[in-house]
Amino acid sequence: MTEIAEILNDNAWALARERKGNVVYHAVKRAILLRAFKAGDALIEQQIAAAMGCSQGPVREALMRLEQDGLVARRGYQGTLVSDTSAPEAAKMAQIRIEIETTGIRMAIPAMTSRKLDEIGGLLEELEGAEDRLDSYAKSDLDRAFHLALFSASGMHALEPILTRCCLHMHRFTFGNEARAKGVAANDYQRGPSRDQHRAIFEAIAGGRSDEAADILRRHVEAVIAYWAPDLQTAMMDGP
Repeated sequence: MTEIAEILNDNAWALARERKGNVVYHAVKRAILLRAFKAGDALIEQQIAAAMGCSQGPVREALMRLEQDGLVARRGYQGTLVSDTSAPEAAKMAQIRIEIETTGIRMAIPAMTSRKLDEIGGLLEELEGAEDRLDSYAKSDLDRAFHLALFSASGMHALEPILTRCCLHMHRFTFGNEARAKGVAANDYQRGPSRDQHRAIFEAIAGGRSDEAADILRRHVEAVIAYWAPDLQTAMMDGP
């Protein structure tokens, strides 16, 4: 029990003013993305509730959201288990992500409003702040928020859940990659190739340069995969 409590409360990312279900959701999602919980680990409602100091209702709500994300799976008598994302699956999702995002950013730029641009710029500043704090989980969440905010301006709302799932499962290979972290300085480990590319994407969008923004975005996703998850890069090259 002590170990589960330490995992779920590590770095206390959630704030007390949030709904308890949301607190539990982020605590468990953080543990999965940063690999404190491994694929196949059982998530027992009573244990999580005790560790988080809540009833089982918020835990059940959080696990249902995580099931929708594809991060956990209900397995009948086995209960709820942390799901697995294979390298071939993640490789295909990364390819789909690149295709959706580069198309979306070309459609988004002509429709971009000053309000939307301000929103994206604000997310970029928050993301850079998370990088400066060396906060992997906040960086993961804000990275997805930044990319999804870009895409939402395209108006292709039916594709947003697909893009969300692709980004989330790609992050299972890139964020919290302990094997990649070995021998890498902490600041380089947290930042990788992302920061300058995010800023370049934003500047290309602000300047209305669709082709440039799409090209930088593609190179950004490919660079993140190459830097953080060479095994995923290999799966992309080996795939059909």
